[in-house]
Amino acid sequence: MALPPDRPDFTDLATPSDHKALKRLADMDISHSIPSDDGSQKRGPSGAVIGALIAPGSPSFFRHKVLSAGLLLLGFVIPIATVAVALIRRHQITSLVLDKNFLVALQIIAVLFVVTRLISVIEVIRSRSEGSPRRLASWLGVIGVILLAVPAVWSVARARDLSGVITDVFVTAGSDEPLAATGNLSPTGDGFKTILLLGGDEGPGRWALRTDTMILVTIHEESGRIAMVSIPRNMYKMQFPPGSAMANEFPKGFPDLANAIYPYVFTHPDVAATYARGDLQPEAIALASAISYSMNITIDDYVLVNMQGFLEIVDALGGVTMTLDKKIPMPGNVPGAKTQYPAFIGPGEVTMDGTTALGFARSRKGDSDYGRMGRQRQLLTALAGQVSGSDILLRFPDLTEIMRWTVRTSLSASEFSSLVDRLRSGATIQESIGLIPPLVKTGNPNFADISNLIDALQASIRDNVKFPYG
Repeated sequence: MALPPDRPDFTDLATPSDHKALKRLADMDISHSIPSDDGSQKRGPSGAVIGALIAPGSPSFFRHKVLSAGLLLLGFVIPIATVAVALIRRHQITSLVLDKNFLVALQIIAVLFVVTRLISVIEVIRSRSEGSPRRLASWLGVIGVILLAVPAVWSVARARDLSGVITDVFVTAGSDEPLAATGNLSPTGDGFKTILLLGGDEGPGRWALRTDTMILVTIHEESGRIAMVSIPRNMYKMQFPPGSAMANEFPKGFPDLANAIYPYVFTHPDVAATYARGDLQPEAIALASAISYSMNITIDDYVLVNMQGFLEIVDALGGVTMTLDKKIPMPGNVPGAKTQYPAFIGPGEVTMDGTTALGFARSRKGDSDYGRMGRQRQLLTALAGQVSGSDILLRFPDLTEIMRWTVRTSLSASEFSSLVDRLRSGATIQESIGLIPPLVKTGNPNFADISNLIDALQASIRDNVKFPYG
């Protein structure tokens, strides 16, 4: 139908560009009129990516509920729960970090922590339309995932290293039998666990050492009370169980110092072969059997420490503070020394680094071998009481590397960690003695008297009474 001649025709005024502009305006009106089914749309692409990095799956909850729930569980809830468990069990942190199952779980959680965020970021970006906001979100997602992956990869690497340390340090006999048993229960021997602590002056990876430090750590399992018994390095005539290779070699007792038993067995492979038990050091087995048989005490396990490594351990733990009641002259040289110390330390409060602590434990200038045995027990007691769970956790990367070449033990990782946690949590080191004159004649010891002395010591910590010879 034709328009009236007096009515203007505007058809020719509408150009193609006008149609496009009107269409965009209409699209904008529609987008504002329809409610969003995804709360992340209101934040924009960059905000949604940040949400995916913090709590994976949360930006896409209304689009993919099952996927989002899985990502939240694996990438957010489980890692938070793991941190909570670590905080709750912070007093048993050594048990956690030396648990291989926990280390495997930690590695899996670290991988899931990164993978869930990567999936969530990709889902958010793919749900967006093309354009510069999407490109910005993509770059933000890439950078965020990389930043989160760095600590996760570090955690996996450290957990794998620690698993290797556990394998190297915690050697096994292949059974749960005591390291050395006499077959004759002492009056108080039942209910005690006894660990032989050995220390020598050799360096990294060298185990043919003279055991200048020999300490029996005996623990009353019901109460947790602890006693330490120092065995002099110069004790003669150590006895061996009848029928053993060393008893056949030395039927009248070992004709040298007690600290020479370990290197003797090391340099005689035929003798060492008779003491082989799984992956344990046969030299430590031979020495433990001599102490056990001579003193009529069951020895359950051993811990062997290179003393240069002890220096490194004290440094890694941040040192140790002791109050000395007299001036102690320091030795002229300490293997592996890192710092210089004064000619004397004390009296009063002294904070020692590893070098000073090792010098304090080795010094004989002011007294004798017997005096330094007492200082070694004092040092171990102070160190055990001052190390906290956070110290162990924060310094564990350094400690693990030191332990790899410093420590060997027949304790399992769980037994070792339980012992450390018990010492650190304040288990009472009730008594400590040295088998020294006048209690013991080290040149010609009466082992029956020594056995009675140890029985009396165990009875005192069992009954929580003062030991008369402390």
